[in-house]
Amino acid sequence: MSGIYGYFGTKAKQSCLKEDRDKLRLWNKAYGTDTQEVYIEDGALLGCFSERLSEAFDKSSPVLRKGGSYAVIDAVLYNREALLEKTVLSEVCSDEELLFTYIRKFGFESLKEVNGDFSGAIYEEAERKVTLFRDHMGVRPLFYFTDNECVVFSTDMRGLLAMEGVNDAVDEKWLWGKLSGAGYMSTETTEFAHIFCVKPASYMTFSLKETGMVTEKKEYWSLGSKKIRLSSEQAYIDRLRELITDAVKRRLDAVSGTVGAELSGGLDSGVISILIHRLGRDCTYFSWSASPEDIPYAENDERRRIDDICKQEGITCNYGGKTVVFNEGSIPTQKIHQIGLNPALNEGPFRMYVFPPYVNTLPISETGQFMNRRGVKVVFTGHGGDEGVSHRGNPYELFYHKEYVAYWKYMWSMTKGWRVRPYQTLKLCYKNLAKTRKQLTGSYEDVFLAKEIIKKEFAERCEALERPPLTFAYDTKAFILEGGSRNRLDVMALLGAYSGARYIAPYMDYRLVDFAVSIPRHMFLKNKTNRYIFREAFKDLLPESLYTVTDKESGSWTNYQKAQQSEEEYKQQKAWYVSLLDREYWDSYLDWEALENWAAQERSEENVMKDKGTFRCISACVLIQNAVSRSKEVHEPQTGN
Repeated sequence: MSGIYGYFGTKAKQSCLKEDRDKLRLWNKAYGTDTQEVYIEDGALLGCFSERLSEAFDKSSPVLRKGGSYAVIDAVLYNREALLEKTVLSEVCSDEELLFTYIRKFGFESLKEVNGDFSGAIYEEAERKVTLFRDHMGVRPLFYFTDNECVVFSTDMRGLLAMEGVNDAVDEKWLWGKLSGAGYMSTETTEFAHIFCVKPASYMTFSLKETGMVTEKKEYWSLGSKKIRLSSEQAYIDRLRELITDAVKRRLDAVSGTVGAELSGGLDSGVISILIHRLGRDCTYFSWSASPEDIPYAENDERRRIDDICKQEGITCNYGGKTVVFNEGSIPTQKIHQIGLNPALNEGPFRMYVFPPYVNTLPISETGQFMNRRGVKVVFTGHGGDEGVSHRGNPYELFYHKEYVAYWKYMWSMTKGWRVRPYQTLKLCYKNLAKTRKQLTGSYEDVFLAKEIIKKEFAERCEALERPPLTFAYDTKAFILEGGSRNRLDVMALLGAYSGARYIAPYMDYRLVDFAVSIPRHMFLKNKTNRYIFREAFKDLLPESLYTVTDKESGSWTNYQKAQQSEEEYKQQKAWYVSLLDREYWDSYLDWEALENWAAQERSEENVMKDKGTFRCISACVLIQNAVSRSKEVHEPQTGN
């Protein structure tokens, strides 16, 4: 893993940014073990913290130099052989040097032929320009801020927020969406109005002209640019299996030593875990679920399927704990200490030190730490599977994509054995195209929202904003292009760095995703079977319990009884959450009277979801305000004699 950072701008701007460069550097420190930074000239800086994932390749300088070009790159490449054939480099050159050389020789458009997880920046001294670029699916993050005088970039967003010259105003559309439950997603915008992501499958060139900074953005690849049609159903099944197996194998070949893998009891992680074992690689398997010794088996428990996989493959799965905590011995805490901060562990590390309070945050960190302490550098994850490759299809999706014959055949199959079957099928179609269609294509609203705490004036400004549908259920291509994969990818990159293990996502192989979104949609929904093509592709490898699984519920946790809070404790918790909010920072957006009334409200069954939504929204706001304030507190730690 690597953390890359730098800036480029006018000499006047350079003098301002110079005071903050150590903060920018320190926020990227967790992403690697080696560092080097170099001033190319007045007004430009590149830096990198890097770490090798394969002992088979040479270790290159963190800052690469060729002629008048300088680069910092974070890369793991999965088609080295093809790239080496087009260059004159040694077979053991680093991934970063190989990618740098390849780009210099063939240009940024050639990135479309590179299979890998990467982000980078290349500075051209003579032309006074810097180009930022990113992999096809956005697996590796790269954030930037720019104005008329400079551009600053960083793997870790907090490196940008730490700098005094960066405008850290909150993005109002993001905030409105979070509080009102609107499903705003993006591959480019962030929670902050002036901080952006480099768009996946694109590159951006920033040139300093007499009139100021000029930006040019180009895409080098487009997802699902053409439909894929093969000769038979079996051809689709065979091709999907080939691509998935190849994606896993290429990633295994790219890293050294024992690898790790998440094993959840679901189809996505189950297939990857079985493939890793069948490909003969030593692997440490880990489940987010607690051990059966700590929590008894529940009905439809996912651990039953894990047991079946382990028995079939002759492997062992390690289990997580009933709770995940950060203490002085935890790797994230140690990493925070290394950049000069002192976590107040009893005050909540996510809120105080800007770790994201998203879904699965704690289990991701627990998995990374477990692997790191066993000498494992990478963790294979099933993330991205159900967003495209193992998509959960639905009947309306067939109609939406104009596969009318397939739609009728599927609805006809649903009425087998019914009396007056043609009429019943038409009735079923009407219900699907009226009610289901309206639900799927209507404005999405998250269940975890808090409309009541929004200030009236802010709500009036935003109510006219279009509320998009959640395309996950029927248009996987649109969902991915809208940023549907990004949240979890960003969290894995951040928590992987702070937990000591890099996450590898085979289902994010661009060739695989492109195939999955481009084939007929009825391949995912057939014979009353969802995820049909994915199941059939690995039918001979899957235990029966996994092949037939219809959903992945965390059944084990239904047997875990948490201690109940008293009414007074519950109110104290709500009041504490409200007290964390900076009133000056949020005064234009939040209704303080509504928040105080919520904190004083009695607990009731009807308010359970409302309270959960308010808790989550307040947590998100605290994350934002602390990202702004805490990021600036980082400093070089003092070492004793």
